[in-house]
Parts: sequence; structure tokens; C-alpha cells
Amino acid sequence: MLKAFDITMHSSSLRGSDFKITHDGEAIPHADLFSSFQDTDRLGIIVPHRFEGIGAMTLIMAYVTAFYDRYRERGPEFYSYPDFFTFQREAPCADYGMFDIWPNHKNVHVPQGAQQTAEAITGRGVNVLLVPDNDAREVAISPVERESARRNVQHCFAYSESGTAASSDLVIECRSELLRDYALSVLDSLPADGSMREQRRQWEARLAGDTLRQTFRKLDLDDALRRI
Repeated sequence: MLKAFDITMHSSSLRGSDFKITHDGEAIPHADLFSSFQDTDRLGIIVPHRFEGIGAMTLIMAYVTAFYDRYRERGPEFYSYPDFFTFQREAPCADYGMFDIWPNHKNVHVPQGAQQTAEAITGRGVNVLLVPDNDAREVAISPVERESARRNVQHCFAYSESGTAASSDLVIECRSELLRDYALSVLDSLPADGSMREQRRQWEARLAGDTLRQTFRKLDLDDALRRI
């Protein structure tokens, strides 16, 4: 059992074997896909409103598992959370704490402007950037922020609110029972209105089966920045 100060991180119970991963059409073990991941690496996800990040849940939790794997390699006892962030367009922010994006200050409200969003990304040293699978557009980002992103961001992925990105080259599957409570906790973190109740219903339906399957598409940095 993982413990320190009598506290156990809830998602540290996940293991690489809980994920079935296909990359460029080939099955790949979790340990191989994340072999270069370091516990200092930082992930950030752009969330157009508040709840779309659930569509990238399998990828985020695979990264979270890689983070804890680095700690497990050093010993069974630790107390740490990854420096992962959500960048949400609407306030108040949804709470992604059950994704181990915690403490809550890591759920960051950002305005619509690409420049300020880029500043939030680079200011937190994000290395892995997840962006919505929306229409790419020209964005105004200062040269210094573009260079900072180029220097720091190593991997970019497009994700879909529904969990199915177009022209995907990365597929991650996980047993729904392992992730259901994580997803619903995000939806339940704010007072419910009609839209939230409908999104909860949709995610309950997606998680009703045995396996949650989500797909992603790798992007280069310039393409990713056109989607922030």
C-alpha cells in the first residue's frame, strides 16, 4: 500500500496494465509509451468551457500513472501530486481534483485571448499540451511566448469533448469502473443546471459499458497553438 503521512493518492492505485494503448496502429505497453516521462514533466489541457477535459481522461490518467510510476521506482512510500493543470475559459472552474490535478489552484481560469492563454501555459512550464480538436485559426501570440513554448512543450495532442478525436493516431482504453467516479466528480463539482445535467447523462451513458475508449491525435506545436 502506498502511504505517507497516512494519506494515499486515490489514482495511485492505477497501473500501466490498466491501459490498453494503440499508437500508430500498433499496440504498445504503457511503460514503453511513457518511458521518457519524468516526474518533473508538466501537463496542461485547454478546456473551452469547464467539462470538456473529461474527453481526455484516459490520456491524462495514463500520464498520472506514469508520474506515480517514477515514484514507485524509488520506493513504496511517497506523498506527491503531479504538476498538471487545466486551463478553463469559464469561471468558476470545474474541479479536476479526482484526476490528481490538485491542489485546486492548478485549475486555472484563462480569458479567451490566445496571448494570455499562451502566457498561462508557458508561465507554468507545461511540457505536454492537450488542446481541443477544433478548427485551427491564426492566433496572435508574441514571439517571446512562442519561443518559450517551443523550448518547453515537447508533446501536443488534440482531444475531443466526446472522447473521439478526428484522424486519431493514439487510442487509449481503460475499464470504465476505474474511471467513472473520477469523471462524475468533475461534473458534480459545480451546481447543476440543465446543461450540466445533460452532460452528466451523456457521460453516464459513455461509461455504462465495460470499457472507455478515447482517441487522440498528435500535433506539432504550431498546430496546437492555433487551437488554444
